[in-house]
Order: sequence, then structure tokens, then C-alpha cells
Amino acid sequence: MVTAWCHNVQEQQQRCTCAPSEGSGTGHNQADNNRGVVELRQKSAGQLDMMELLEEDLTCPICCSLFDDPRVLPCSHNFCRKCLEGILEGNVRNVLWRPSPFKCPTCRKETPVAGVNSLQVNYSLKGIVEKYNKIKVTPKMPVCKVHSGQPLNIFCRTDMQLICGVCATRGDHTKHVFCSIEEAYSQEKRAFETLFQGFETWRCGDALSRLDTLETSKRKALQMLTKDSDKVKEFFEKLQHTLEQKRNEILSDFETMKLAVMQAYDPEINKLNTILQEQRMAFNIAEAFKDVSEPIIFLQQMQEFREKIKVLKETPLPCSTVDISPTMKSFDTSQWNGIKLVDVDKLSLPQENNAGKFKISSVFSRRFILNCLIFFTIILSYLADNVEIADHAVFYWEQMTDGASLLREKCKNYMLVVLDNVAEFVCKYKLL
Repeated sequence: MVTAWCHNVQEQQQRCTCAPSEGSGTGHNQADNNRGVVELRQKSAGQLDMMELLEEDLTCPICCSLFDDPRVLPCSHNFCRKCLEGILEGNVRNVLWRPSPFKCPTCRKETPVAGVNSLQVNYSLKGIVEKYNKIKVTPKMPVCKVHSGQPLNIFCRTDMQLICGVCATRGDHTKHVFCSIEEAYSQEKRAFETLFQGFETWRCGDALSRLDTLETSKRKALQMLTKDSDKVKEFFEKLQHTLEQKRNEILSDFETMKLAVMQAYDPEINKLNTILQEQRMAFNIAEAFKDVSEPIIFLQQMQEFREKIKVLKETPLPCSTVDISPTMKSFDTSQWNGIKLVDVDKLSLPQENNAGKFKISSVFSRRFILNCLIFFTIILSYLADNVEIADHAVFYWEQMTDGASLLREKCKNYMLVVLDNVAEFVCKYKLL
């Protein structure tokens, strides 16, 4: 009987109302359709209540779960085998100090038990539990989102969707065509197979072709960008190398110019330091003997002091100015703001095109002085017998030597000014 009831419940869960396949106007009226829906809802609610009551009778009182290998006691109460083993194991631990008989957990009736395996297996209850588990494993029906708690046990063929009984009798699905879940499953299964077969070949070749085209285009675009990126890196590396090279060249020329400035100023400064040192020595001599009262010592020191003063007066002071300003002005960095990066390598150096000209002018002046010396030496050899003429010759020679030195300095300064102006003009022309 229990087996038949479980089979009936399983069939009723898969059953739903069915409407004519042709429409509402070809046979039955809407009232009959609504009546069938109501009857299905009532049956479903009754079946759910019966399932809950049956589950209470199939639950173990100890573990509150469905019976697992149920064993029946002499008092006719049923328990899981594992639950009874746990109780008996606890009694065995207490045997040594307080022995106690086994009592039924439900009615507390004492029962002599030699072991759980000695108890009778309730095969009927075990079979009912197994059938109940099969029914319970059946997927639970989804509930309606509009009508809370109502199972979706009807298929609307008009809208091709699952609905509940309330949706079928009221709302948007009135006068629609319904069918059973089994019939809808068969039809939709066939439709799915047809749809799936068409989906497998749906634009598959076209999609793969487009995917290959996109991948190829992406790869080419990345290659082009990589090539351009390498060109940019190479350009800036060359530019950086050019800037670094030009920077080193310009700074090297500045170091050369600093050395030239030191060579121009240091001799004059050293001469002045020597003169100042001689003056301090003469001042120290004067300080030392101005209070001397001994005539001999005073006269000796006075003689030394007079000689020192004479030497100092006869020593000419070096020139206080050294003309290097034209060279410094020839390299104007204020015009660099308007220069283009491509023309950086064309920047003129501070000493560019000047060293050769300075060297030529220096060699020319030295040759000129040497020729003058040779000329006056020959003249003096002819005038050696005449003392007066020789004295005049020596005097004029000194005058000409001083004049030649002065002329050389003037020519040198003039050439520097001219060359600096030319260099400034050329540099400015290049920057423009």
C-alpha cells in the first residue's frame, strides 16, 4: 500500500492540466480549463502536506534524520543502527563503576540487548525510506516570481513559458493554450536539437575567418608600432650622443680658454706680487733702521734702503688690463634658445677657426723680430769702429725694439678684435 502511494505521488508531481492543442474555441470552454487548473493546485497542495507528514514518520528520534538501516526494539520503536551503537557504547563505558540497563530512548522501557546486530532489521521501514528518498530526489519545481510560493507546473504554448495555476486563471495568460509538462518537454527537446544543430554551423566559418583577420591585423599593427618605437629610440639615442659630444667639445674649449686666461693674467700678477714683495722688504728695512742711533750702521742700512728704492722706481709696473674681452664676447649662448635640434651639431665652438690664425700671427711676429735683429747686427758690424755712432745705434736699437714690441702687442690685439668680430658674425649667421 505504501509502495502504491509513493508511486502515485511521483506520478502526480509530473502531471499538469492539459488544454486542447487547437485553441479555446474548438472544444472546451475557458471555465473547464480554469476548473482543471484549480483541481491541479488543490492536488499539489495536498500532496505536499502528505509528504511532510510522511517525512515525520520516517525520521529517527535520535538524529532527527531519515532512518538509516533502521532497527526495531521489542517495544516496537525504531532507531538507526548507528544511533543505537552510540547509546550502547556509552553504557559500556559506565559498566565499571555504575552498571545500567539499556532503556528505549522513546518510552524508557528497559530492554535486554546483547548488541545492535542482534536487533531485528525493519525491512518494511527501510524500503519505505528508500522509496521516499527517490521521490525526494526528484527536482523541486521552481516557484512563480509573480505569485509567491506557487509552483510553475503548467506550460503556456502561446507564450512558450512555464506558468503557475494563478497565472493560468488570471492575468495575461487567460484564453491561452496550455499543455502538460511531458508534452512540452518532448516538443522543446526536438526544437532544441534542431536549434542546436543550426547553432553549431551558425556563422562558424565566418567568425573564424574574421577572427583570423583581426589577429593578423593586430599582429601587423603591433609590428609597425614596434618598428616606429625602435626608430624613436634610435633617433633620441643619436640625438643624446650628439648633444653629449657637442657638450664635451664646448666644455673642452672653455677649459682651453680658461688656460689661456690664466696664461695671460698670471705673468702680470706674478710681476706685481714680486714688486709688492720688494716694497714690503724695503719697508721692513726702513722700519728696522729708522731708530738706529749708530752712524755706521745707519749709513750702511741707509745705503741698502736707497738701492732698494732705486730698483723699485726703475722697475716699470705691468699693464693693469689684459684685453681678452673680444674672445669672451665671441661665444654668445643667448642665441641658443632659437636653435633647432637638427642644427645642434652645427654649433660653433669658442675656439673654432681662431687657433690657426693666432698661430700664424705669432709665427709672423717672431720672424719679423728675428729679421730685424739680423739687420741691426749687420749694421752694427760696420759701425763698430765709431764709438759715437755705436752709442747712437744702441740707443736707436733699444727704441726700435721697444717700438717693435709695442707694435706687436697692438697688432695682436687688433687681430684678436677682428677675428672675434668675424667669428661672432659667422656664428650668428649659422644660428639664423
